[in-house]
Amino acid sequence: MTTSTPATDDPAIVDAHVHALPKALLEAVAAAPDGIDGVSATPVDGGWQVTLPGAPAPKLVRPLMVDAAKRGAWADDQGIAAQVVSPWLDAQPTAAMPPAQARDWAQRLNAALAEEGSPVLATVALNSGDRAAKDVEQAVTAEGLHGLVLSTNPTGVSDLADPALEPLWETAAGLRIPVMLHPPTDGPARALPDSGAFGNTYCRLVDSTFAVAKLLLTGVLDRFPGLQLLVVHGGGFLPYQSMRLDGGHRADGLAQFGIQREKPSDYLADLYFDTVAMSAAAIRFLVDSVGANHVLLGSDYPFPLGDRMPVATVRSAHLGDDDTAAVLGGNASRIFGIRRVHV
Repeated sequence: MTTSTPATDDPAIVDAHVHALPKALLEAVAAAPDGIDGVSATPVDGGWQVTLPGAPAPKLVRPLMVDAAKRGAWADDQGIAAQVVSPWLDAQPTAAMPPAQARDWAQRLNAALAEEGSPVLATVALNSGDRAAKDVEQAVTAEGLHGLVLSTNPTGVSDLADPALEPLWETAAGLRIPVMLHPPTDGPARALPDSGAFGNTYCRLVDSTFAVAKLLLTGVLDRFPGLQLLVVHGGGFLPYQSMRLDGGHRADGLAQFGIQREKPSDYLADLYFDTVAMSAAAIRFLVDSVGANHVLLGSDYPFPLGDRMPVATVRSAHLGDDDTAAVLGGNASRIFGIRRVHV
């Protein structure tokens, strides 16, 4: 697979939304008599069975999630020169982990992903906002990671708008690093009656929409204007229903939220969105709404619900040469600092 380091401004095709859980880390956990940081891993038919502290049941991690060679071969087939890799969200530190174990596990995840050579978004434990801020600064400035990934339903705090996270937002804004906001497997929307079969299809989009809307309404972007927030899955429902958010802020209980701009949708163009809305029409809408320079190619690899032909999907949107080049890689190269691609 290709790897990348800073050097030249030539854009290449970059997939900004990829997940992995390195096999080497799972093997180390399996080899430890009592696991690591309360995490256990066992190889089984069809992948690995992984259990984290406080999790209701073991999770099956399938081979594509742990096999860097297969991930690289798929990227090469798609013409993708670099992948920005985030950890599998279900492997992030849990609320049941003591603070020291949570931090250690996050650092192990980061190190294992970085070892595989792709640009990596860091995970941090959120038991303390001050400590999380220091950890992300260490990950980016000393360890060379390319940004931060946060669950839209983070453990250890009430939500992304919790005041405890203010130090983390301040640090991310100061470092000018992208922060990917990604819904977990079992977010709040899974409480909707009879939603089980729709969890991955629509509930995750609801979770992202609500979380990001609350960030906008609580003034996080007012207080930290340097934040670069990347909302996955095409932004959930938010970009396509932003006028309802404006109406709610104008007409009902949302009016209690004071923001510096006239309406919540005025902040949309400050956000970044990936193309995992998986249709040419949705991608064109995003580009028309927020500008081509705020839309990034994404696949959500290795999940079956992701876009298995993301480059072709973007090209089918017929955005024009400059806008297509920006979406396919120019934007990711810019915000993640990816400037040379070695084949």
